[in-house]
Amino acid sequence: MVQLSDDYMMGLALDEARIALDEGVFPVGAVLCREDQVLGRSRKTMISNHLNHAEMNLFHQVFSGDYAFSRNNGLTLYTTLEPCIMCFGTMMHLPITRLVFAMADAYGGCAHVRLENSPPRHFSRAVEIVGGVRRRVASKLFAEFLDTTAEEFWLTGGASHFQAAVRAELDEDVLQRR
Repeated sequence: MVQLSDDYMMGLALDEARIALDEGVFPVGAVLCREDQVLGRSRKTMISNHLNHAEMNLFHQVFSGDYAFSRNNGLTLYTTLEPCIMCFGTMMHLPITRLVFAMADAYGGCAHVRLENSPPRHFSRAVEIVGGVRRRVASKLFAEFLDTTAEEFWLTGGASHFQAAVRAELDEDVLQRR
């Protein structure tokens, strides 16, 4: 269920994504909060690096060393793109109980992975998932990236499902303005 602060917190994640885009990096931003308190902000930091995702950078920032958070703290992760399997799996190990993302990732998103056959540690985890918060703003950032990137992966049609979803979002936006 969308909460009042979701729009604001996603705005902070979008700010991080904009910084990544300005650095020539795929524009994913992430914010972790407890209610209205921001615990950390991060973004994807390296071109073509499979480990420096915005969420992973954020998790290292907030959860390094000893931390006193539990699942009772109501931690929410905001991210501009539906998390991949690595980020989603790591989130499942952490005391995060709510995930809010802007744009679904038809190529590699895992927020809706079914956990029925997972080990007991994960099967019993309840995580509220909300998608589509400020989706259009995020899709415009991704489109700007796709239009300006020099990365061979994207230029040769990599992640075609994702690229098609971004373009479709923009086409829908154009049609609605007519």
